[in-house]
Amino acid sequence: MSKTNVSRCTIPTKKDNDNLYVKVKNKNQKLSRQFTMNVYGKDSSKKELLPVYVDDQPTHIDTLEPGTEKVYRIDVSSVEGKVTFEIIQERGGSGIKVSRNSKNPTSVELHIK
Repeated sequence: MSKTNVSRCTIPTKKDNDNLYVKVKNKNQKLSRQFTMNVYGKDSSKKELLPVYVDDQPTHIDTLEPGTEKVYRIDVSSVEGKVTFEIIQERGGSGIKVSRNSKNPTSVELHIK
């Protein structure tokens, strides 16, 4: 049986910035991690998904090879306040670790365990 693991964190947005950058790292050195990303306004009742891009290509599903990382750009122009960022892994994985860059609050780093 495959187990679905949903991990989420809340990320503040900046009023004068339409984009949020999230770096996702696969900390596992042996296994690839396939995951789905859902990002929506924290206070949104409908949980409408925000656009997520990698290399200017829209995506909500991606795979990271062992020990690799990617930066995702999220269009947060329609959100005030905070967004909820979910990573859903269908197999394996034990969650995420969140690191915030205090010098650049529009950049967040997530480590997939």
